Amino acid sequence: MTHYPILVTSDIVCPWCYIGHTRLTRAITAHKERYPNDTFHLKYLPFYLNPPPHLDSSQNLPAFPVTSVNKRAYYAAKFGPERGRQVEVRIVSAAASDGLSFSFGGNTGISRNGHRLVYYAQTHGGEEAQNKVMLGLWRRYYEREIDITLLETLVEVGVESGLGSAEKVREYLESGRDGEVVDRLAEEQRGGGISGVPNYVVADMWEVSGAQEPEVFLQLFRRWKDLEVKGQVKGVEEGDGAGKGVGACL
Repeated sequence: MTHYPILVTSDIVCPWCYIGHTRLTRAITAHKERYPNDTFHLKYLPFYLNPPPHLDSSQNLPAFPVTSVNKRAYYAAKFGPERGRQVEVRIVSAAASDGLSFSFGGNTGISRNGHRLVYYAQTHGGEEAQNKVMLGLWRRYYEREIDITLLETLVEVGVESGLGSAEKVREYLESGRDGEVVDRLAEEQRGGGISGVPNYVVADMWEVSGAQEPEVFLQLFRRWKDLEVKGQVKGVEEGDGAGKGVGACL
């Protein structure tokens, strides 16, 4: 039996992170068909594509409300109207090839509270709760045009993920707790050289940047198993990293 720890740095409002998750899941499923006793452990780390304003000032902003804007207007402002439309078409097409039905309607905003909910799930519900929160947020944001900056949306996801009653989840979110922890974790990822997401570190040895195809991950899973069989799980060259920069949010 082989155990594969995978660190995933992502932002909830990065479409390639959801696509990348889907592709990684397909790789894990394919691997376990051949090696059913192998195990995988995913841990998500936060990344801010749009850092909260308080990080650049001395402001101590309340957790809610969070300003959100029309998603298409945001992309038009970021990339320009024509390129914004091209980005949307490309992402929707890539998502469809992985069985996802993306829609760019609805609003977008700072993802800090969503990352706080993920952190709360990790510390109070474990990996299963973490994964449910990530999927709950992604599905609402990309497939249902739901604003995930809203308190009630986050409360709903927390309850669905088994984090307690609506009152308990709401109290945590409104309190602003763990905000500084999440900020620090996000800054550590950027300070560590990550400039785009998703970013994966497989078995503490290989870095994969972007929403790579399942075969990229499968190759690393097989490589790790071969090294383990040979007793050579240390000392792999830095150049053995795979798949840099394809399908990433910057």
